Amino acid sequence: MAAITDHLSSPAVNLDQDPAPPARLSGQADLRTRPDFEQLLVALCRQATGDVHLDLAELDFIDVSGVITLLRAADTLPESSRLVLRNPPASMRRILELLGPAVTDAGVAIE
Repeated sequence: MAAITDHLSSPAVNLDQDPAPPARLSGQADLRTRPDFEQLLVALCRQATGDVHLDLAELDFIDVSGVITLLRAADTLPESSRLVLRNPPASMRRILELLGPAVTDAGVAIE
């Protein structure tokens, strides 16, 4: 199960963080965890007033449905804001490369 460390909380996903550092995503983001994962990402993006930074260094696994969920959540950001992914796993980078322009069109950037 994926966990996002930020300021919201849910039984399935934990959110607890200072406003300054990026939200940290850990665990697994797959078809089974997608509903909770999507709900929390969308909530995080909708309340944003600028770019949303996610640190993915502790993400153990993400499948295509998890990546698509990230792209959909990025679409809910305010105009000119981006979802910035830090330390994405190699497998996720490959998925993002395959999706090509859809990634930048959705407002996702990789650091």
